[in-house]
Amino acid sequence: MTTKTGQVQFPKEPAKAPPTFLTKPVFKTTIRSDKLTGAVLKVWAESHSALRDVVVKHLGNLAMTAVDPDFSGNQFQGVLSSVAWRHETDKILEHHDEFDKNDIALMLCYVSGKRPTKEKDGVLSQSLEYLESLPPNAPEWGETLPSFVEEVKAIIKAKKAQYKQANDLDALIIEVKDVFSSELEFLEKDIASWSAAHLSPDADLSTVLRDTQKMQSLLTEYQPILKPAPVLKEERERRPKRTRLENRLLSLIDRIDPFMSESRTPPIEAEQQSDVPAEEQPAQTPNDQRAFSEKDYSALKAKQEKEIKSLQRELRTTEKMVEMWRVAYIDARASKEVAIEGEDEVLSIDRVNDAVELAKKRFDDKLLFQLNGKSRVEDNPFKDPKAVWDALQWLATTYYESRLGEIKLTNLDVSVRKACKWWYKRRQSKRTMKKYEEWYTTKVDNRVYWLERHIGTGSNKDARYTIRVAFDWDESKKRVVIGFIGQHQQTDAT
Repeated sequence: MTTKTGQVQFPKEPAKAPPTFLTKPVFKTTIRSDKLTGAVLKVWAESHSALRDVVVKHLGNLAMTAVDPDFSGNQFQGVLSSVAWRHETDKILEHHDEFDKNDIALMLCYVSGKRPTKEKDGVLSQSLEYLESLPPNAPEWGETLPSFVEEVKAIIKAKKAQYKQANDLDALIIEVKDVFSSELEFLEKDIASWSAAHLSPDADLSTVLRDTQKMQSLLTEYQPILKPAPVLKEERERRPKRTRLENRLLSLIDRIDPFMSESRTPPIEAEQQSDVPAEEQPAQTPNDQRAFSEKDYSALKAKQEKEIKSLQRELRTTEKMVEMWRVAYIDARASKEVAIEGEDEVLSIDRVNDAVELAKKRFDDKLLFQLNGKSRVEDNPFKDPKAVWDALQWLATTYYESRLGEIKLTNLDVSVRKACKWWYKRRQSKRTMKKYEEWYTTKVDNRVYWLERHIGTGSNKDARYTIRVAFDWDESKKRVVIGFIGQHQQTDAT
């Protein structure tokens, strides 16, 4: 009945309530009460006598006896393979489409007195269905299965431990990539593809996890001394430690990386590698008669160590000179006026903003600039704006054509280095992107673009020599969406 306020009110006697008001509470109660479920099922079956007769006849054709369910124990008397249950339901439906498929399936359970097995996939499903079909007096119950169960328990225990190690390894790799991206870039080591899922079958998960933890520890020690010290005395103390850590890091990363690569080639153990160059190794006779004496070996090793130290000193000097020349080149290049000749105009690129504005005009059908709030263009101090123009040209021509399939690029990093001496990276840390979402997203027409791809140069905190351009590809618009231009996007390390 309805009150004066328009609210529905239940009658005081439930038996007089409309069926629509009883459906929901009865349904909720049947979930908790096996006894009520059996009663409801029995009334339902009696009200569908025509369907019951069809199912009874179908089971008779299969030489299966139709039984009246015994609800004294509030449960079915057995189980039926879920595959067979679906198959027989479909067969009945083929000849009796006047009935609902779900009604047929339920009546099949009711008349046979069996419930279908739970849905599972693959070998496990087949194994469980096999076990459920075994009679109680099968010899497997007393002989094979108990020992089999114990073996399965041992496997589960070992796999649980490996599962935890795999999660720990993935979390550690993400953290290392985020915190030490600059250091890894300087060492020219890319661990973007590393993950527990990529481990080769012959890799020992515990060993890889331990080595990765050691790598993190060494990088933590290496990070504060990567850059030259402010004074010579401190730098002289820093150099040997830096060199020692670099050698250890390179060796450790090279040991882990083959287990993560597609080639699946295990690394050569250090003990198997010779310290003697091939051209200086003595020729081996069948009887090994020309083996070095311990004294000869020590002298040769000392000579090599001296040469290595000399080469390391030369390398450090060369690296410093390269950096000095690079900075000088950028300064000199920026000091000259660079004219870009167009069809009707000549524009000098003195600032990053000049390069962006020119790209907007020239490539409005290929580049879509939608810079997020973390970008810095107008007052960007980067000292080589001509390189920014070269990079944007590369995006609008070479990269754009590769996305359309007009040209094929096997290595985008090599391509962009030829164009403007920058590098290209396809991926960024998912965790970092989620954490600092405002740095890694932009929005166009209410669609959010994740700026995972980026090109750039430099790895220090001086914005005059470091820049990034992050972008995405819109397949429907056929345009490169540029969402960030600035020194570099936020990470835990920055």
